[in-house]
Amino acid sequence: MKMRPYTFMLVAASLDGKISPKRKPGQKNPVGPSLIDPGIMKFHNSQRASVDGIMVGLNCILLDDSRLTLRETSGKGPVRIVLDGLAEMPSFARVLGREARTVVAVSKDAPKERVDAFKSRGAQIIVAGKGKFVDLPAVLSELYHGFGIRRLMVEGGGTVHRSMIAKNLYDEIRLIVCPFVIGGSTSITPVERRAFWPRETVPRYRLEKSEVMGDYLYLVYTPENVG
Repeated sequence: MKMRPYTFMLVAASLDGKISPKRKPGQKNPVGPSLIDPGIMKFHNSQRASVDGIMVGLNCILLDDSRLTLRETSGKGPVRIVLDGLAEMPSFARVLGREARTVVAVSKDAPKERVDAFKSRGAQIIVAGKGKFVDLPAVLSELYHGFGIRRLMVEGGGTVHRSMIAKNLYDEIRLIVCPFVIGGSTSITPVERRAFWPRETVPRYRLEKSEVMGDYLYLVYTPENVG
């Protein structure tokens, strides 16, 4: 197996296992600084500061236009990695700003003019796989060997988490259980797309750490079985 960064998933979820209501691009996510305790937001920022890279999928950028930078901290933060197989991210996305280094992972089928638009904003490109979804093991290997990333945090979204778990690419799953309920059968969960059962083995994890943080609960799990 090729070497890759030590990689963990970090998700804040409600008591009913949701991360946000279903919403349209640009529609504000109610699960954020206005709802989550400032101490938890500070803790999340410390998690970002502890890694060499932060990785998200295209949908996270389309929904939130996040910069993926450190909050209330001067200087450049971790490398920002966006998984965008067909280079569909807007070229004006804030994650392409100069506050920190940005890497966009695309597939061989990404239109050249779109990739060139990312490059013109200063982004560096990884090409891995074909079609809409990139080859994740190849991307992680290149992040390790080509970009010097040793610790990687993946913040979302559910499609990325599903693919990472299916390929056993997480060394840890870190959860922040929040003291509120979102509800709704169409609300977004931490892991989306199809269920693992019955086509695949249901991934199991062992609890390594639990910490009460006020009304919140912080949990760390590591893989128990490998599919």
